[in-house]
Amino acid sequence: MRIFYRSMRACGLIASGATLAVIAGCAQVPAQGGVHTSGPYAGQPAAQPESSGCNTGAAVAVGALAGALFGKGKGHLVGAAVGAGLGALACTVYNYRARQVRERTAVEADYVRDRGALPENNTVSAYQSALQPSTTVRAGSPVEMRSNIVVVNGTRDQAPRLSETLTLFSPDGKQLSTVTKTANDIGGTGEYQTNFNFNLPKGIENGRYMLRSTLTMDGRQVDSNDVPMLVVS
Repeated sequence: MRIFYRSMRACGLIASGATLAVIAGCAQVPAQGGVHTSGPYAGQPAAQPESSGCNTGAAVAVGALAGALFGKGKGHLVGAAVGAGLGALACTVYNYRARQVRERTAVEADYVRDRGALPENNTVSAYQSALQPSTTVRAGSPVEMRSNIVVVNGTRDQAPRLSETLTLFSPDGKQLSTVTKTANDIGGTGEYQTNFNFNLPKGIENGRYMLRSTLTMDGRQVDSNDVPMLVVS
């Protein structure tokens, strides 16, 4: 009986590894988007969804199997549900948008007033991120990470090239998913607002997760923000 239990645990480890492989190996393919016809983004290109080439059903099934094998007694059912939620993270679709909220002249005036002169090199003078509308999120509901970025174009540099990465960590600190998007709409000095939008899978375990937003400029990481996210059922 003990040998059988150990073999089941070994199978659980294999299934868990398979789940992580599915998540890590999910190729993300940008989808085509249109143009907003109404609202605050009217006339602007629609946010490009980040879709995955993985099979959602397969990812959920592998995650459920791993969760079930790690559970005990009735815990098999709970483990299967939680595992399915983690498996679904492999196929999460991320939408990303960046738009300018303050003009170049205003940002340059503030920078010169505070520091005396414009920088020679591209500079990020501020970067903040927050979950909207709340840091408490229900499983299966939408999540929005909103960031504000203040960029100053250096007097000796070309327009900066920026990208932003969103990484989700489990309550025990393990990385569950990560996605990077290029901020094509940020082309020079100004204050910009960016939005990462995605749906949290149903069945994901309750607990305090952490979302990390990381900003990269001209191929170099310049700043990051850690934002707690409480998941409830």
